[in-house]
This record gives sequence, C-alpha cells and structure tokens, in this order.
Amino acid sequence: MAPYSTLLLSVLLFLSLSPTLLFADSTYSGDEDTVHLHFYIHFIENQTEVVVAKSNIQVPGSFYNFGSIVVVDNPLTEEINITSKPVGKVQGFFSVMDSLTVVWSANIVFTTGEYNGSSLAILGPDDITKPVREVSIVGGSGCFRRAQGHILLKTVSVDFDTGDAEAEVDVYVDTWRSK
Repeated sequence: MAPYSTLLLSVLLFLSLSPTLLFADSTYSGDEDTVHLHFYIHFIENQTEVVVAKSNIQVPGSFYNFGSIVVVDNPLTEEINITSKPVGKVQGFFSVMDSLTVVWSANIVFTTGEYNGSSLAILGPDDITKPVREVSIVGGSGCFRRAQGHILLKTVSVDFDTGDAEAEVDVYVDTWRSK
C-alpha cells in the first residue's frame, strides 16, 4: 500500500472509532429550549438593499433579473411601522431565482434587548409568491450559539412603484443551555 493510502486509511479508521472526539462539547448539556421571536423586516430599495450583480434575464413580475445578487442591511422593528422600536438588522445577501424565488444567505443581527450582540444565520429559498414562507436557521452566535430552527415570513405590504416592502417575521429557534 502506498504511504498516502496508509495515511488516509489511518485517518478514516481514527475518525470512525472516535466520533465523540469530533462532536462532543462538554460545555452544553444537550437540553434545548425553543424560543419564539416576532418582529418586522423592512426592505427599502436603494437604501437598505443594493443590487451588486445581475444578468440580462428578466423574471416576469419581479423587480430583479434572474441571478441578481442583492446585498441587504434591512432594519428589523418590533411593530410594522419602521419608526417603532428597533430590534436589529438582516445583513447579508439574497440571489434571485426564477418564479420570484430568492435564496437567502444572511444573518439576523440583534442590536437591542435581551439578545443584543447575538445573531442567527439563515440560509435557503424564499418563494415570495407564497403567503407564508419558511427559511432555515443554520446557526448563530452569542445567546444563539449552536442554534437551529426556522423563520416564517409573511409579506405585509409591497410598493410596486418603488420596490419597498415589509414582512412579518416569526422566528422559532432551538437554543442550547450551558451546563
């Protein structure tokens, strides 16, 4: 057997016999709590979201072209009115697919309250033609370290002239308690 194959076989054998070395974390008890959060997100065209790349392929009924990449820094508030108490921001980007579906890769960053300084990482498709959409929570930081869960998005209003919109957001996140 070649030296490379022997090394690879040794590593694979070690990994198969030692899964707890890779996945065990003594600072967590394994108990999880589900947290429900509710707030609103505001999409403000050319202020809190900017197209940084696009193709020439128009998506019927969309503000964006297929393949557009839109960088966002959208405000989150407690109530539908943008002047209500801020909660945080959605920071990241989405890419535009066909049939008015966008794919999110972003963080919900909390800037006030109990979760100030914590964040949730979201990833996945959002078919904006549906009345309620679900996007995965794939991680987090601070109070939401090791988080998993989902968010539900409901469009509240859309201004078809400006592209501005508001959506209601319900977050269901499983968090892990420290020992």
